[in-house]
Amino acid sequence: MRQLSRTLSCSPLLLAACLLTCGVAPAAAIQAEQKEVARYNSNDVLRAAQTIFIKSKSVYFKATTLENSLLQRDEFQDWGLSVTRTEADADLVIEVGRKLFTTSFVYSVIDTKTNRVIASGRVNSIGGTVEGKITDSFIKKMKAVRSVPPATPAK
Repeated sequence: MRQLSRTLSCSPLLLAACLLTCGVAPAAAIQAEQKEVARYNSNDVLRAAQTIFIKSKSVYFKATTLENSLLQRDEFQDWGLSVTRTEADADLVIEVGRKLFTTSFVYSVIDTKTNRVIASGRVNSIGGTVEGKITDSFIKKMKAVRSVPPATPAK
């Protein structure tokens, strides 16, 4: 660094400005970013989510069938979750795709605020419907982080 400073014969302030514009971040900024990453908890995101958008990346899978499967689950209703058709309104996106030349479907649950994948899974279409299997897998992941509200007593 000292040799670079002598070669350019510029002030340390100008050198620092050049390094910052070239993408060299100061240590404090890197540490702040690392703390933010450490604070990020995918379980908290799953707990706080209220709206879900479903995106199909395969012609063999229709988002509406997964919507229907999720909406039929009691847990989905008990947790106050809803499905939206507008991606911008969603807290989570469930993206479903099919692996080429297989019966395997892969899904990812994405936090729309950070674009981070917070959960994922793989199901096979043999021996049942893909939508039902994805719903079961997603509900299982949600149960791990959300408690089921107590049943209201019958009147």
